[in-house]
Amino acid sequence: MTARRAKKDTRWKLMKFAFFLYVFMFVFALIWLRTTVVQLNYELSGLETQRRSLLREEKTVLAEKANFYSVGHIEKVAIQRLGMSLPERENIYFVKQITAGAAPYKVSIKPVSRDN
Repeated sequence: MTARRAKKDTRWKLMKFAFFLYVFMFVFALIWLRTTVVQLNYELSGLETQRRSLLREEKTVLAEKANFYSVGHIEKVAIQRLGMSLPERENIYFVKQITAGAAPYKVSIKPVSRDN
């Protein structure tokens, strides 16, 4: 075997090794890419489930908030916790609103005429 032929065989072996190395790396990259996509799909599915759960919780909290601000709930809290009661009919006074508008007046012991 000549040196030229040995060099050619070495080069051919190196090219075969490089080819198989490239094929192996390509297959490894494809498998890695596929597993990454599957992992991201699982993560997206989990996040979507969490989003649905949070939306459901938000609706529940909004309903509770509406219940807290309802007239019936405020009346119940006022009666039970604050000791208030519904007014008796004879304790209700109606105040007539003056339609002439607001005018300044003095507060004193002497009566003041409002003719001016």
